[in-house]
Parts: sequence; C-alpha cells; structure tokens
Amino acid sequence: MKNQRPLNKLYAERRRRRERFKRRGVIVVVTGFCLCAIFGFVALSVDASRMVLTQTRMQNAVDAAALAAAEEITAAVYSASSDGTTVTIDSNSQAIASARQMAADVAERNGVYVDPDADVFFRKRSFNGANGTWPIQWGSTPYNVVKVVARRTNSNTAASDGQLPLAFGWAVGRSQVSLQTQASAFVEARDIVVVLDVSASMNDDSSLDSTLSAAEVDKLLDGIWDSLRTADPKWPNTAVSKFPSAGFGSMSSYAGTYVSSTNTSTILSTLGLTQNDSSGNRKYPFPQAGRNSDGTPKGKPSNATSDALWTDYVSYVKSLNGAYNRKYGYRTLMSYLEQERYDPSQSEDLWRTPHYPFAAIKGGAALFLNFLDGLDFGDEVGWVAYGQWAVQQKTYYDGDVNIDITSNPITPDYPSINMMITHHQAGELNGWTAMGDGIKKGRELLVGTGGSDTGYARVGAQPTMLVMTDGMTNQKPSGWTLPSGFKWSDWTDYDGNGSADYSTTDSYKKYAFWEATEAIKKGVVIHTLAVGNDADRNLMKAIAFASGGVYINVPGDGVEYMRAGLLDAFSQIAGKVPPPKLVYDQ
Repeated sequence: MKNQRPLNKLYAERRRRRERFKRRGVIVVVTGFCLCAIFGFVALSVDASRMVLTQTRMQNAVDAAALAAAEEITAAVYSASSDGTTVTIDSNSQAIASARQMAADVAERNGVYVDPDADVFFRKRSFNGANGTWPIQWGSTPYNVVKVVARRTNSNTAASDGQLPLAFGWAVGRSQVSLQTQASAFVEARDIVVVLDVSASMNDDSSLDSTLSAAEVDKLLDGIWDSLRTADPKWPNTAVSKFPSAGFGSMSSYAGTYVSSTNTSTILSTLGLTQNDSSGNRKYPFPQAGRNSDGTPKGKPSNATSDALWTDYVSYVKSLNGAYNRKYGYRTLMSYLEQERYDPSQSEDLWRTPHYPFAAIKGGAALFLNFLDGLDFGDEVGWVAYGQWAVQQKTYYDGDVNIDITSNPITPDYPSINMMITHHQAGELNGWTAMGDGIKKGRELLVGTGGSDTGYARVGAQPTMLVMTDGMTNQKPSGWTLPSGFKWSDWTDYDGNGSADYSTTDSYKKYAFWEATEAIKKGVVIHTLAVGNDADRNLMKAIAFASGGVYINVPGDGVEYMRAGLLDAFSQIAGKVPPPKLVYDQ
C-alpha cells in the first residue's frame, strides 16, 4: 500500500500531459482557420478599397466631363448671340460634336476612358407647369442636358475600358470586376424680368433738344412723321386721318412754314389751323387727344380744345432757338409731342414712332425675345417699366390690344411681352428716373416680398434681371437711408484687395444699389445695360459686378451706332445662359 500514492500521481501527471497535447492540436486548427479568415478579410478590404478609389476617380472624372461638355453648349449659345445668329442645339450641330470630344478629353485628363460616340448622351430638360417639375426627356431637342458614362466592363483588363483586376481575387474566386459611373449636367433655364427705363429722356435723342447733329435729328424727326403717316391712325369711329398726307393747312412740310409774327392768333390764322369744315368743326384738329383712363383713345378734340393745343404748340415753336424758331412744320410738331406731350394720356400714338433711344430698346427687346424663342431652353420673361415710379406690367389694353398675363406674369408667351413693350412709349411714367423702384418691383415679381408672397420665379430656374437705363437715378422713398452696417467692400471689391472700388454719397444711387443687393441676396443675377452718353455707367457696372452679371455699355455716338450696340447687347444677354449644374439622374 506504500506505493499506491506515487502511482496515482504518475497516472494523473500522464493524464494532464495527454490533455495538454489535445488542446495544442485544437489551437493549431483554430489558428489555421482564423488566419484564413483574416487573410480573406484583408484581401477583401484591399480589393474593396481599390474598387472604391477607382470608382471615386471615375465619378469625379465623369462629373468634370459632363460639366465641361455642357459648357460647350453654353459657349455655342453665347457665341451665336454675340454674332447675331441663331443656334440650334441638336445632334447635327457643331456644339454637340464639340461636347462629345470635350467630355472624352476631360475624362482622359482625369485618367478615365470615355468613348465620345458611345458614352456621351444628350437630352432635354423642360418645365412641366402642371406639377412644377423639370423632367428630362430622351429624343427631344434642343439639347440642354449632357450625360457622360464611364465604363470598365471589357473582359480584357488591358483595354482602356477593361475590368478592374483584383489583387486577391483568387481568394474569393474572382480575378476582375466591372465598374461603371455616370453624371449628368444641365443648362439651367432662366426666369428673366426685363426692367426698362421709360422715362421722358428716352425720346431725347430724336427731339430738337438732342445732342446729335442737326442733320441726324432732322432725319429722326422725319422718320417719326413718316411712321405716323404710314400707320395712318384714324379718329375713333371715323375714317378721318389724324395725320393727313397733305399736312395741316399751311403746315405742309418737314422743315415747316416760317411765320414772322409773334401774335398767336395771327400765326394760327396764317397757318389755316382755325378753318372750319362744312359742319363747323375744325378742318385741322390737333392730331393727338390722348387716352382715357381705361386705355382707349379719346375722340377728336372739340374746337376749343384743338385751338388750345395748337396754341401751346405755337408757343413752343416761338420759344425755340436756332434754325426752327417760328418754323411750323412736321419736325417741330413731332419734337413738341416728344418734349411736351409724351404721356399716353396726352399723345396716344407716339408708341407707333421710332423715337430714340426707346425705339432701339424696343428693337433690342424684340431681338432678345426672338433669340429666346429660337433657343427654346425653357426661359420665361416678365417686365417692369419705370419712370418716376415703377410698374409690374401684367396687363395692357388700348382698345385694339387686350393682354392679361396676371396669373403668370413671368411667362413663356414671348409675343405678349413683345406686344406690350411695343405699345409703350417714352415718358409714360413721367419724366423722372426711379431705377431703385424698378429693381425693387423686378425683385418682387421674381421672388416676392417674403412670407407667403414668394413671387413667380420657378423652383429650378435661375432668377435673372436685365436692368436698363439711359440716365441717372433720381428717385427714392421719402425718408429712406442706407441701413447701418452696410459695407460697400462686401459688394464692389473689384480687385479683391478688401476695399470697395465703388461707393457713392448720392442717396438716390445708394437706394438703387441697395435694392440690387436685396435682390442678389435672394439669388437674383442682374445684368445691366447703360445706354447713351448720360447713363450712370459706374452704378450699372457696380450692380452687375455685385451679382455676377454682365455689364454692357452702349455709348450715344449716333443713332445707328446706338441701335446696333443695343441689338448686340440684348443678344449677348439673351445668350448668357447660367453655368451648367450637375443633376442626379432620374
């Protein structure tokens, strides 16, 4: 019995050794499995990281390629507008060929292959007024959307579009993987409010007060008379011409009849302006009676009213200096209407005439609208007229034309906008220049006044204003002062040195500029147009700079030069479409 205990200890020790040996075997097996799993995860993470990095690089490349390709479209539009030509963005246009190649080139510079013929697609983004969305459509032109696809789907990994080889693909049974990315960029449509100066100075160039040469002024005044003769407006409900081809008694020539007398009654009698017809009415009634409050033209004036109007005209001619003093004819009569009776309530037919510079503005606006119509990028247009105050133009009625766009005053109905502008005349909102109120009314038309009034600009379109003037703003709200804390350097630091390059002490200019900054804060881009020698170029340049818009200067060096400059200016602004934006594919 003495050796029993040592034997038990021996057996126990052997059992422990055997158990330790068994555990070691399990750990080796488990470790082997763990190492395989770890290696698999490492292999997966390495390849997954390469896939993510590759796909990110491809996505960045197609983003840049789509934007660059869309820029080719915007460049083609702007180039056409600058050249005064039309542009059609379809599959046959040079812009599309350039866009395809640009997409491929930009992608290649980013290390990604894009086939310009197979991987670049074009579509059209247009507005659906029923639900306020911007669907992108295949097969519709003109193209304003570019889609670029980058593919690595070729089974030949050595090819430019070859699949991505996997470093550890054998661990998961795959040696390569397909990748694909895409991006679309679009040219944003605009909601454009045209803010036009209709103050009385907008007919100064074609009056006897003009700074143009006498020969050019004579030509312009003759053109005004000729346009009225061609239009041949009649007195309401009659067949009697307001501007008879034979003139008015002895007032029967452009240059006019000289009457030496200074006695008004003698002058009227000498000219035959007080003669009666067989019915006892004046044979030559004063040719303009004005409009009623509802816009309809007034009837032929009574004898007393006609005599009073001719008397006022005679006083005007007697007061003239120079060659036309006491010369009674078509030129002095046209200048009298422009300078003394420019409002529609006084002269109902001046809208028919080429009075300058407003006639050039009308021509530019017509060209502007025609370009937008041909472009067909979904732009919509409204307009504001300003003189001593500003008016959002939503309706027009003159007895012949009846337009009402109140429900949608920023509209794709370009003909209605053009018709309203055409039927307006310089001076109809008095003779002053309230540019600040014009900008304010334009901003409110676009983006509203805040709260529930959000304006008429569409979500998904660029709110834009085109502000035009030929003079210096000289109106502001009573008591208005520039808000404290306003910093000019925040808006007019042209050279980036931290200091303002434009500021003013003129309160009227301050108000106009401040109203512009209020619009800019709402995302409105403002293009400006300074017309003629008296336009406030510094203010207009500052407003355009602050908003990132285009400033165009049209000097007053002769009517033909001005007319050509305005046509070019309106064309350029029409073609200044917004920079392309990326859009999520639908």
